[in-house]
Amino acid sequence: MTVSNAEHRTKPVFVPPPSDHLPAGSSTRVDEAVNALRYKPVRSTTLERLRLTVKANDLVAGTSQPLQLGEGLFYLLDNITLPVSSDDLIFGRIDEEVPDEAGEVFFRATVAAWNGKSIPAWMPDGGHECFAWDRLLRYGLSGLENFAQEELKRRTVLGEEEHHLDYLRGAVQVYQAFRQYARRYAAAGRKAGVEGAASWCDQIADHPPATFGEAIQLMWLVGHVYCTMVACNATLTFGRMDELLLPFYLDDLAEGRLTAEDAGDLIEDFYCKNNLILGRGEHQMSHSTEKDTGWARNLTYDAPQYVILAGRREDDSPVVNDLTALFLERIVPRFENPVVVVRYTHDIPEPAWHLACEKMRDNSSMMVYSDEQVIPAMIHSGIEPDDAVKYTMHGCNWPDIPGIQRSVYLYFVQLPRLLRTTLLAEASRMSTVEDVFESFRLRMRKEFEEHTDRFRTERESWDQRTRGILRVDDCFLDGPVAEARSWAVGGVKYPNMILSITGLASAVDSIAALNEVVFRTGKAPMDELLQALQNNFAHEERLRQLCLRAPKYGQGHESADRHAVRLLEIVTEEIDKVSRLGCEDEVSIFRCLETDMRHIPFGENLGATPDGRQADQPISENTSPSPGSCTNGLTAMMGSMSQLPFNRFNSGALNLRMQPALFAGPDGLRRLSELLGTYFEMGGLQVQLSFASVQELRDAQEDPERYRDLMIRITGYSAAFVDMTREAQDEIIRREEMA
Repeated sequence: MTVSNAEHRTKPVFVPPPSDHLPAGSSTRVDEAVNALRYKPVRSTTLERLRLTVKANDLVAGTSQPLQLGEGLFYLLDNITLPVSSDDLIFGRIDEEVPDEAGEVFFRATVAAWNGKSIPAWMPDGGHECFAWDRLLRYGLSGLENFAQEELKRRTVLGEEEHHLDYLRGAVQVYQAFRQYARRYAAAGRKAGVEGAASWCDQIADHPPATFGEAIQLMWLVGHVYCTMVACNATLTFGRMDELLLPFYLDDLAEGRLTAEDAGDLIEDFYCKNNLILGRGEHQMSHSTEKDTGWARNLTYDAPQYVILAGRREDDSPVVNDLTALFLERIVPRFENPVVVVRYTHDIPEPAWHLACEKMRDNSSMMVYSDEQVIPAMIHSGIEPDDAVKYTMHGCNWPDIPGIQRSVYLYFVQLPRLLRTTLLAEASRMSTVEDVFESFRLRMRKEFEEHTDRFRTERESWDQRTRGILRVDDCFLDGPVAEARSWAVGGVKYPNMILSITGLASAVDSIAALNEVVFRTGKAPMDELLQALQNNFAHEERLRQLCLRAPKYGQGHESADRHAVRLLEIVTEEIDKVSRLGCEDEVSIFRCLETDMRHIPFGENLGATPDGRQADQPISENTSPSPGSCTNGLTAMMGSMSQLPFNRFNSGALNLRMQPALFAGPDGLRRLSELLGTYFEMGGLQVQLSFASVQELRDAQEDPERYRDLMIRITGYSAAFVDMTREAQDEIIRREEMA
């Protein structure tokens, strides 16, 4: 790399004015973002972006895809309108409009021509990742461009094929497009009289950032463009911002360039900007209705963006710093984005933990992961310890090693379906629950082998396939430009696969019911139960009730908990076997206890199961117990879950809907922080909380205007409850009230 951060720290930089001279617009900025979330027209469309992309598509026709991307993006960023508000502390907005009749015709025709998308085929980005933000901050856009230029020269001298060189030519143009966009925003801001961010944009166009303002402006500028103009549903993680920005913050404080209040205002504006770009509605359960903006009208629509705070540091520095507190303090509970992920450690300082819990109690868009589980799981999956400690999460609960890892293969393992198939095929050979587990293990192994073999076959083809497909995110990861190879064909250190384990509770409860009803008490023979499953328990309500009354995962019941532990141990043992770590053909596999909202469609296509669940009903979600099973309360549920071998699973979600009255006031906050802290100390993996009662949710259905601020967790992201369809709202209400 030819340009370093240190070389530019001595250059003259813009010094922000004292905090009492900064725009007095904090409440105005927050109100603007909240109003956009609540009242932006559903059909609001980034129509100018679409018009310019169509023109770019015509201009780049006939060239190679990398050059199409580079030239097309440059045209888009060199021509798109640059909105500036007098309240802006950092720049990065996009114009939207409700199309008139002619605009709607143009919109629909373009989307139809582009196969339902509002980006052309030469824009292949899909997001769902964390960039190498440390690299961007260290070298800046200019340094990254210089690196790509040098790599292009080197490979040209080596006589590489043109389509390989085009990959690097396109990358150079991508960097130039972002730099030109920053220059244009500097001019637009200066014209509007917003000198602070204008000066920062001037600096980051040609140099690495040297101040806190420049650094956060650079991160937002890159993230804003990527989310609003490049990738459909980018779901971008901004990384561990309290760690990334700390050196700039401390330098600015020491030099008197800003105060903690100034930095907090910039963080707040960053939060505001993450909400201004969103559309209306919720995509997993309510999409394609009159209440949804949709991905075509707005590439960001309801995509969650993420900020990671606290946790173990590579250099063993404290898990919490002054910026951690600032990022927590400036969370606005009424916001949908960004989702703040707190990395829990046993030594997290009590004030920081209480502040995080207070924000969660205020129903903020947050979740917590335990370093004590995730870091060992990362190492167990083949990630080097120094890299494992850097982990982040993106939507909805998928793990990252920032900038150097991308999952290129994802498969959902449907445990209830696999168990049902095993029983129907092999039940005649089962006389004990041990027989069930062993048959289940063999069928699981076969399925895991099938997909890891498919991944290996795919990986073997990477060297034979062209390296010419360029993505914008390739330019902001660590590896693709140096290798002249996209992450999608192995251009990062860890190109791996994800096995997502779904329906945990449904599978465990089914095994527990088999053990109780068939093997232990003999209240029903196996063939009778199998016949009932095939007939969806028709005329077998007595048997179904026996299954429903059997021990359940989440009740604190010893035998059910033992089955849960055994099942997950088998899962991870079989994944270990097929990954073959340490061998020449090893595969790094992230194991995720992640259903997302797929528990609904997975259940719709599944027959009755031994837990008493009838055909077509949802299976259990994520790591949560089955609805209705937690009859012994929240502490019993957490006790059951804390026994699971979470230190072998890279991620997983636990949705908890809490009764606000139980955690009100100082005593309630203390109870919440102790409850969650105890859960993580016992071995918990993750929690995400919604503070809303069933009655409140039902009231919101009947009087939505009174409840426009009611935000609920879906699964790793948040949604405005009243913007969801009635069916989606009913599904949220169906979830068991855990506390």
